[in-house]
Amino acid sequence: MPDRQRHPGLARGRYPVPQGGEKDMTTRQNTYPGLPFTRRGALGVLGGGALAAGLIGPGAVRAQTPKKGGTLRIGMDGGGTSDSLDPTTYFYYHMYTVGFTLGNTLVELDATKQPVPELAESWEGTPDAKRWVFKMRKGVEFHNGKTVTAADAAYSLNRHIAPDSKSAAKGFLQGVTSIRADGDNVIIEHETGDADMPSIMGQYHLVIVPDGFDDWSGFIGSGPYMLDSFDPGVRFTASRNPNYWKPDRAWVDKVDLSFILDPTARASALMTGGVDIIDYVDTKIVDRIKAMNRFQIIENIGLAYHESVMDTRAKPFDSNDVREAVKFAINREELVEKVYHGYGTVGNDHPVPPNDPFFNSELPQRPFDPDKARWHLKQAGLDKIDIELAAADGAFTGAVDAAVLMQASADGTGVNIEVDRVPNDSYWSDVWMKRPYCVSNWGVRPTPSMMFSVAFACEAPWNETFWCNDQFTQLLNQGKVETDFAKRKQIFGEMQQMVHANDGNAIFVFPSTLDGYAETVQGAAPDAVALLMGCRVAERVWMA
Repeated sequence: MPDRQRHPGLARGRYPVPQGGEKDMTTRQNTYPGLPFTRRGALGVLGGGALAAGLIGPGAVRAQTPKKGGTLRIGMDGGGTSDSLDPTTYFYYHMYTVGFTLGNTLVELDATKQPVPELAESWEGTPDAKRWVFKMRKGVEFHNGKTVTAADAAYSLNRHIAPDSKSAAKGFLQGVTSIRADGDNVIIEHETGDADMPSIMGQYHLVIVPDGFDDWSGFIGSGPYMLDSFDPGVRFTASRNPNYWKPDRAWVDKVDLSFILDPTARASALMTGGVDIIDYVDTKIVDRIKAMNRFQIIENIGLAYHESVMDTRAKPFDSNDVREAVKFAINREELVEKVYHGYGTVGNDHPVPPNDPFFNSELPQRPFDPDKARWHLKQAGLDKIDIELAAADGAFTGAVDAAVLMQASADGTGVNIEVDRVPNDSYWSDVWMKRPYCVSNWGVRPTPSMMFSVAFACEAPWNETFWCNDQFTQLLNQGKVETDFAKRKQIFGEMQQMVHANDGNAIFVFPSTLDGYAETVQGAAPDAVALLMGCRVAERVWMA
């Protein structure tokens, strides 16, 4: 699945297009942390828009000098018995947070989606984006005391592109022909070129482990905390790495992460002092939490989208007219108001949010139109369809309510929806990509080409609708290597139109994502990459 995301308050304006040097490749270097990096013509797409998020309620963050000590207790959505510490299997934000607690990637995506150095201290790509050289940072050690080398990075990355790999990162790395170590450098060769390579190297799955390592029950990384215990679907604990290489990170002594699928139970754990941080604060109770005056509510905007998904191989969804009928039968505005309490932006059946610089603003918004729904059914030779929508709040908070509301709005259109409420804990393993019609939830990637690659490309492991289009593939390949911002925007705009008009994704909302913090947690901030500070909350916050 995706990084299932999920969400309140909303900036409806668009981010400005990045300015300066959009036509050149990127060179970055620095010595972590805080020192300036050199930036020769940073590609506009590598950064995206400004940060659109903020603090809600009376619990405004008070500036305070960071200090060490304490245990950080986190309650997160997600978690199942099939979870593994193997980065090729990471699935959803709870495991991304575990991964960044234990390890590092070559590149870090900052709070504005800009790629900045992490284990790689610098990088440079050729003008055609076919060859990338990442120079490894010296003096970094794994938890077992072994020095982190280019060979470790090459091994870790190659695991994701192995022929038998089922890694979700495989879609991002499609076209990579070689990843090898050359002294202190990691050299990545790409068949056609990929201008997003620095951003790709910051993806959650690409955590670096020692060369040859495969003992996932005893994970060894280079990250801020070292593994104490991992009970899949239940709990994860870790202790501070005393030799962590970032001097301004890893403040708390211990991290204790509980996996709490039920949003009410998660919120209760925060309000009663059982945990210090939660993700996905339910919009139904956010006002109650704010009124207690002991918590910070942090809003992250444009991180996710929610949808209903049709398998384009299965009848009746193998007809695009049927897919269009289903899309026109959804009252999106009503969903945003009633399910998300106004904390979201109406979706338009493609994955690029309105605050993305590549958003196609010329594409008309699909309305709720029962007449068009009926018309498309007739075009398919049908008077009505009877379909079953599988839903669980384990997919995203409010999923069952959304499904019931879609059922109600479709009533009378000929699109007859029966809602099947399925178990939360097995949703992603037993329902998603197995049932022909179900709800789904995605975390928006830093660039459209990355989003399209992981979830919409023909060969993508998470192509949940199984839609495959040769023209779309050609455009994706063009957009990946195009370094001119205007041309790239045109390409991505056409791709948005194709998905909107043909795919089986009925993307009805981009919900805001709310994190909840006890007032004793300091340093919390919104993020444009992912919830909980880009899933790096464990190394960034400290206790008052």
